[in-house]
Amino acid sequence: MDWDWEPDEDETHTAYHEAGHAIVGCALGAQIDSVSLSQASAYDDALPRRFGDCLVNWGRVDPSNTWQQQRELLTILAGPIAELTYRNEDADEIDEACWAMDWAQAQQCVSAMHSDSRKQARTLQQAVGRLKTVIAQPPCWPAIAALADELMLGDEIDGEQVAELVRFWFSRS
Repeated sequence: MDWDWEPDEDETHTAYHEAGHAIVGCALGAQIDSVSLSQASAYDDALPRRFGDCLVNWGRVDPSNTWQQQRELLTILAGPIAELTYRNEDADEIDEACWAMDWAQAQQCVSAMHSDSRKQARTLQQAVGRLKTVIAQPPCWPAIAALADELMLGDEIDGEQVAELVRFWFSRS
């Protein structure tokens, strides 16, 4: 019997993307309600080919608290940066069209932080630079890889499983 088959690259990229959101969000203090990949797009042409979901719960948020805004921004951008890191691609220029929802959320977040467009651009650039460094190293990268592997098994991952991964990998550093 031949059990060799091609892995679905889109599914793998999506798994790393969603794992990036979940691990960084959890490490920054969010409660992750769930993380999943959806197979619905395989049956419905109206849906995007790649689809994943990470439900991040910050609890009670004070929109004027800079630290809360920063950690939300980092969590939003962590998905694309984790995916680019997995692909071994340069994250200097995020393709806004590829991650339109993430980018729109990041823009909304950063515009709440700064009214000046130059400060917004600088804040986004700094966040991406910081994430490129943090995500590519332990303990973040092994935690993201472990969660991505779990996601590709097909089941929804609950927040406690994400928190356990973060505790395990971050306690080793």
